[in-house]
Amino acid sequence: MNIPYEAVLRQLEDEANYERSARPRDLTKLEGVLFLLNQLGNPENSPKIVHIAGTNGKGSTALILAALLKQAGFKTGCYTSPHLIDLRERIQINGQCIGIQQFVEVAERILEISRNPQCPQISFFDLVTAIALEVFTRAQCDWVVVETGLGGRADSTNVTPKELAILTRIGLDHQNILGNSILEIATEKLGIARKNVPLLVSPQTQVVKEWLKQQTRLHEIPTHWIEVKNCQLTHQAKQRLSAHKDAKISDVSRELALTALEILLPARSRKQRQKRLELASELPLLGRKSRHFNIKLQNESSGHVFSELILDGGHNVDAVNSLIATLSEWQISCYGLLLGMAKDKMTAETRDSLQKLAQHAQQVGLVQYNSTRAADPVEILQYLELPRNSSKLLNSSQNALRWASETTMMPWVITGSFHLLGEVLPLLSLDPCTKNLQNG
Repeated sequence: MNIPYEAVLRQLEDEANYERSARPRDLTKLEGVLFLLNQLGNPENSPKIVHIAGTNGKGSTALILAALLKQAGFKTGCYTSPHLIDLRERIQINGQCIGIQQFVEVAERILEISRNPQCPQISFFDLVTAIALEVFTRAQCDWVVVETGLGGRADSTNVTPKELAILTRIGLDHQNILGNSILEIATEKLGIARKNVPLLVSPQTQVVKEWLKQQTRLHEIPTHWIEVKNCQLTHQAKQRLSAHKDAKISDVSRELALTALEILLPARSRKQRQKRLELASELPLLGRKSRHFNIKLQNESSGHVFSELILDGGHNVDAVNSLIATLSEWQISCYGLLLGMAKDKMTAETRDSLQKLAQHAQQVGLVQYNSTRAADPVEILQYLELPRNSSKLLNSSQNALRWASETTMMPWVITGSFHLLGEVLPLLSLDPCTKNLQNG
């Protein structure tokens, strides 16, 4: 008997959900997800898979590469995390969230398997990963791009064959789970690589790069290294990009996706290569440094309008530095800032960059979103060592948006947590599963 979507979500979330609790978990076991997939007939073996790990830029790279594969004529699945509003955002086919009924049918089957007494302990992410792989196989996807959830070596996604592995930039994040040093974290991320399977690596710090070179030689992993360069667009493409105000893709994610496609499916002509470049540059990615204009706050008076919004879920030092660099590229020096953070993300490494972001803001609002992990605004104030009278302390996303939209017509940056964005987007009628990216 079919059960409602909301009931299925509740059943999934009854399982251990690291994303909500942030508690440490055993990262050495994949038996749970392997059991689920085996009972399903191993759907992970059907499509061709590209697997992506790293600290920052995984989701952007995955979504761009999936769009490029679709453009090349392939039915393409994409599995990313976390989601902003709807769990189905994580499982997309040809750029669209899968349907509710499609999700429910597969989820019911996998929940049934999970209740088998012989099933090992499983996590929420194990369940969703199995759902994604089964959905992609049932839909007969040609290619699937998969982003790791956490780490790589023992991530639930690391149970598939792969045509290509990609490492985005590796930095400090989830130290309590992955290790306290950059090389301990790199060891976990490199765990997605396989002997004789191509590996594409983004620019890294010198320490990480030298270590990766040593390890890839030792384990016979054919490795491609990229350095970001300025891509030359045609005059027409530049005009289109200047008119397209929605989102600017970071050079690193764009170059990774374009290089990955060139490794897998070399362009046959200069024209084809140009079409790929234009798509990679123009693709809107909501919540990943996405830029929006003339956005009205829903259910409020007509005066509550944001002339410009920049939305970014970045929550570690590399992500914050990337956001600062993007604001500089866009020549945005006068802006307001709404910042909400998880308590476990308030690290010493990230503090300096967040202080820089806050100190350059004309107005700062510190927001407590609705999560047990969310830091109280006073905690964020003390963490950033900001003067008490320099910031507005806001006890909800709704109040934060209302306060910000009543101020001057400067751009507003909303950042610090994907959970914060998940609360903000519905209030602005921006929904990833309806592709409602309104831009006046």
